[in-house]
Amino acid sequence: MKLKKILVSLGALVYLCTNLGAVAYADTTTQFTDYGISLTYEIANSPDSTLSIVGRTAYCVSSTTGTNTASITVTQTLQKYWGLWIWNDVKDAEWTEQAARNSICLSTSKSGLENGKYRVKSVFTLIDKNGKSETITIYSDEQEVS
Repeated sequence: MKLKKILVSLGALVYLCTNLGAVAYADTTTQFTDYGISLTYEIANSPDSTLSIVGRTAYCVSSTTGTNTASITVTQTLQKYWGLWIWNDVKDAEWTEQAARNSICLSTSKSGLENGKYRVKSVFTLIDKNGKSETITIYSDEQEVS
């Protein structure tokens, strides 16, 4: 009887530990639409990171617009898949641009790519006219060079 109580108590403890959810608060509004998830940001509107590969050349585009924006900075990095969920930055394939307006579009290219899987990492920092800032990191779809 005592063993049965211990086993039931242990089972209840394991059940509680594996089924408790964490509660989080976010100051940003989230809207679920594209692939089930699409974020709505406070300052940024539709940030986008695009990669297209033709032959052994990557064409990278990072763009966004902002609401009441004083400045936007984007840093764009071409990355190559190493394995085990690890992405390495490609040498000489990082670019930065800053704009003192409501939109930015950085378009770059990198030639001489080796075989492998690539993506573009785009980091946007937007500052509105009240001094509030927002930093967003997004990734392009993956493309293959073979």
